[in-house]
Amino acid sequence: MLGDVLQIGNSSSLAIAALVEQLGRQVQNLCFTKDLAPVQWSALRYFAKAGRAARTVSGLAAYTGVNVSSASRTIQLLLGKGLVRVETDLGDCRIKVVTLTDAGTLLLERDPLTALSAAVGTLDEAERADLRDLLEKLLFALFPKPFKQDGQQE
Repeated sequence: MLGDVLQIGNSSSLAIAALVEQLGRQVQNLCFTKDLAPVQWSALRYFAKAGRAARTVSGLAAYTGVNVSSASRTIQLLLGKGLVRVETDLGDCRIKVVTLTDAGTLLLERDPLTALSAAVGTLDEAERADLRDLLEKLLFALFPKPFKQDGQQE
């Protein structure tokens, strides 16, 4: 039974890590759709929220924790699907700024992450704040270079 494997109720570091892993797998499964892969959903979410200066290949790479060439491939796939457009920055022609198209914005309305958001929404405000704080602490323990809100590395 899954509960036995995950050691539900066990507070050891390994048991908690297994729960986090299982949650991650389930969220990944939600994000595999016929339209997009999880990394593409992540990129759409990023470009919808990031400030103009951060909506670049390097900004996406930093946010998703991949190299620039992987981020560039993701952008090219989204571009090919008509979900983003790439424009040259007026202040610096070397910089390419990525913006969601209307189709990209519309697709985000069907974001599969909504199911996880609904589950988190069942927690009360204090539980959500505690969960957020603990998840941030784990994230920064694994990846010590923190990120600012706009996706740029500090």
